[in-house]
Amino acid sequence: MTWFKRYLISFLIAVVFFAGFDAYKRPGEDARLATILVASAGWPLFAALVVGGAVGDAVHAMKYGKTG
Repeated sequence: MTWFKRYLISFLIAVVFFAGFDAYKRPGEDARLATILVASAGWPLFAALVVGGAVGDAVHAMKYGKTG
């Protein structure tokens, strides 16, 4: 994995985490617009990376005959 991909994945994890933390710090209040925008833009990218990585690992394992 290249350094750029590691940086990008770490950034997306931090974005989703800090958006959730900001919403958690303010119980009973409306979330800030920035928190909503960051969370709504960050979670699909994060989910796509996780699912894509899992599918990619499965295909790689099937290609080289190492399936479960």
